[in-house]
Amino acid sequence: MGRINSLEIDRNSWLLAGHRRPSLPFLVAALVFLLPGQEAGAFEAKRGVGVFIAQEIRPFMLMVEGLEESLHAPLQRIFLDRRGETYGLRSGPVDVTEFGALVAVGPGALEYLITNRFGPPVVYGMVLNPESITGKKPSACGVSLNLPADEQLAIVRRVLPEVKRLGVLFDPANNQEWFDRARVVAETRGITLVPMAVSESLEIAEFFQEKRPSVGAVLFIPDRTVISEAIIQYVIKEALLRGIPAIGYNSFFYETGAALSFIIDYRHVGKLVARQVEAVLDGRPCAAVGPQYRVWLNRKVTKALGIRVTTPLPDLVEEGP
Repeated sequence: MGRINSLEIDRNSWLLAGHRRPSLPFLVAALVFLLPGQEAGAFEAKRGVGVFIAQEIRPFMLMVEGLEESLHAPLQRIFLDRRGETYGLRSGPVDVTEFGALVAVGPGALEYLITNRFGPPVVYGMVLNPESITGKKPSACGVSLNLPADEQLAIVRRVLPEVKRLGVLFDPANNQEWFDRARVVAETRGITLVPMAVSESLEIAEFFQEKRPSVGAVLFIPDRTVISEAIIQYVIKEALLRGIPAIGYNSFFYETGAALSFIIDYRHVGKLVARQVEAVLDGRPCAAVGPQYRVWLNRKVTKALGIRVTTPLPDLVEEGP
C-alpha cells in the first residue's frame, strides 16, 4: 500500500473542496492500477508466447520468421543447446509461467517441453510424427512435417517409373514407425522400400562402400540424425557418382542435386502455427494439421543420369527453377 500512501491524499481536504466521495468501482479500479507489480504489461503477459527452437538451422528459422510475421502476440525466442539447456536474448533462467502458450520448433524442442510438463499449452511445428513424442495428448497440437506416404510414393512411382527399390535414409529411433507404415503402402504401389537405417551420421558412409547400392533411388525424410547440410551434400554426391537419384524434401535438396524434391514452404508452416497459437490463446480448439507442399523435378539431374521421366507430369509436380 506504499504507493497509495505516497500520494498523500487528505480525505478531509478532498471532501471540503467539494469533491464527491469516490464510488466503490472507482476505488477498486484505482487499487488494481496502483498495486505494486501490476503494471499494464503484467496483465498482457499471459498472452505472450515462448518459442523454443531445437536447432538454429535455416528451415527452423524460416518457420519462426513466418510465425513472427503472422502472430499478433508478444513473442520470445528461446534456444536449446546440445545439452538441452535454454538460452535466449534475455539473461537469466526462462520463466515459462509468463507465457500463455509455448511453441516447439523441431522434435528436440517438443521433447523438451513435453518432458518438463510445463503448464502453458504446447503448439508444435517442424516435427515429423509428433504423436510419437506427445503420446497423442490432446493438450499438444500444431503443424507437422508429415506428408502422406501414399501421396509421396505415388508421385515417385508416377514421375520415376523405373524406380522399383527405394532406399530410405532414417534413424530407427526417430522414424521406424513411419518406415513401417510407408513400407506397407509402398507395396501397393509396386515399390519395395529398402531401409538405410543409421543410429548416427558416421554410419551413412557404409551404404556407399559398395560400388552401387541395390536401390533405384534414395529418399530422405525429415530426420534429426541426417538433417545437417553436410550429410545431405555427402549423400547426394555419393549417390550421383553411382548413378542413383536422390529424393528430398526442401529447396536445399533441389539445389544440391536431388532429382525430385518435395518442397514445403517453411514460412507458411510458421503462419499456420500462428493460427494454432492464436486459437490456443483465445481458448478455441487447436487441431493437428499437415503442411502444404509442391514437387520440383530437376531435369538437369535426370538427363545427366539418363533416367526416364513420365510425361505429362502430375499436377503437383513442376520443373524446378
